[in-house]
Amino acid sequence: MWDALQGERKVPFETIDERGLQPRLTEYGGRVFEGAFSGIELHTGRNYTPLSLKRFAAIPVGGNRFDLPRHLEARCWRDHRRGSADVMGRLHWDKPSVTIRTEFFKPEKGRYLHPEAMRAITHWEAAILQGFPDDYRFIGTRTAIAKQIGNAVPIPLGRAIATQLLDALDHPDHSFSVASADRAPQLALF
Repeated sequence: MWDALQGERKVPFETIDERGLQPRLTEYGGRVFEGAFSGIELHTGRNYTPLSLKRFAAIPVGGNRFDLPRHLEARCWRDHRRGSADVMGRLHWDKPSVTIRTEFFKPEKGRYLHPEAMRAITHWEAAILQGFPDDYRFIGTRTAIAKQIGNAVPIPLGRAIATQLLDALDHPDHSFSVASADRAPQLALF
């Protein structure tokens, strides 16, 4: 994660106030949408409650809701000590990101707390983690853009799969095989 967010890009920890952005609209296919927005324009935060900020401060890097002192736990978590360890989870700088889903901007939906800042990752940070290029422009509401980011196949993964498929198509004489767990005969895919 460090390389993606703090390597060449140096994404600032502080977010921008989206109220300062000039409104703009884009027409496409006879419909009008909000945007287009650049990455930095999607580096906006939410207005967290004081209770949320106290919770974020109590969760260490790699930690989650199980690290909260009892007085900061949500009532529904107090008697529920099992379940997802990703809820209210803080990301690691030195490990790969978790899967970016469509509600990454809500810490209660998964391991989406920034490794150091007292906030969830922003739309821009999520787009970077998914491999979107810096010059990519998003169109739509913040919720629609989050869905675009979260539903995307990570671009480096798509590129790797496409490279393998193109190689297979360029070399039809090669056969690619998958062996089952019980060592049954191999099934040729191409």
